[in-house]
Amino acid sequence: MNILPRLTIPAAALALTAAAVLASQGCVAAGWLADGFVDPNAEVKVPAEYLELENQRVAVLVDADLSVVFEHPLAQLEVATILSERLTDHVPGVTVRNPREIITFQQRNLYWNTSSYADLMERLEVDRLVVVELVDYRLHEPGNVNIWRGLMTANIGVTEVEAPNPNDLVYATTVSVEYPPDSEVGLLNADQRTIRLATLERFAQATIGKFYEHKSRR
Repeated sequence: MNILPRLTIPAAALALTAAAVLASQGCVAAGWLADGFVDPNAEVKVPAEYLELENQRVAVLVDADLSVVFEHPLAQLEVATILSERLTDHVPGVTVRNPREIITFQQRNLYWNTSSYADLMERLEVDRLVVVELVDYRLHEPGNVNIWRGLMTANIGVTEVEAPNPNDLVYATTVSVEYPPDSEVGLLNADQRTIRLATLERFAQATIGKFYEHKSRR
């Protein structure tokens, strides 16, 4: 009976081979972890979507649904004020009309929103209009006045005095924010002022972030 010769590998060679395999696998695993790991606290650059407010005279015009005005009589002034402040803080060279002057203009001209953008820019003596159409604004869970949850949604548009047709929007987007963020439920232990200011702040950050390059957490 023929028996094939038995192949023997020294124990030391086996150990070295196993170590090499494990080392190579370890490098691959380490590389995979390095490539796949994302620091949730890392900041990333967020480019501006519209940069042409820089070095311009700007007015923030806030229009609101009647139901919103009825529920929140100061909503237009508060939104116009916080957006005007943030524009001044973050957009280089911008000159923003006093929001109280703009609100006074709107109150004295009740049908201002039927005027053309070109006419409004001329009357307000500005180069740009930031038009905010506030379509939803609430501070409670729908149908439950005991649970606090802020929500604000608005259509945002910009007009340019030098555009081929200054009555057309040159930039448009929709911004919608909630407070508390990333939560499926509202808050029981809160108050109207806290929720209102936090919602306004989130709305301002999301809106003004469209107009300048900034950093944001992932």
